Amino acid sequence: MIGKREMQKITITEKLIRNENEAIEAIKANMPTSGYQMLRESLDMAIKALEEIQQYREIGTVEEFREAQEKQEPIFAEVIVNGWNSFKCPSCGRELEIGYKHCIWCGQHLKYKSMRSDIGVRKNETD
Repeated sequence: MIGKREMQKITITEKLIRNENEAIEAIKANMPTSGYQMLRESLDMAIKALEEIQQYREIGTVEEFREAQEKQEPIFAEVIVNGWNSFKCPSCGRELEIGYKHCIWCGQHLKYKSMRSDIGVRKNETD
């Protein structure tokens, strides 16, 4: 939190940055015009990262994603016969080990037709 004394030091042309848009604009406005190649590249990366965060926020929060994922109807994973307990995600087609509640690649809610009754559900690393 900035106190009154620090606020007095801010000039008329300066302002506090309150969101990603203001941060992006401040970086662009203060970008070095010559020299400092590494600094300019770093600032370009920071701008891209902030813009990516904005895109993710338009989609929704992590909590909203998890809630939607839990509401999703499970689909049976397809058995891959290769001597291992491997399955294929019906949505993205990627190979999985048995037991994941959601596909680790695309997030599809899964259920299994298992030949073994001792195989439990494995939680994804993000759960």
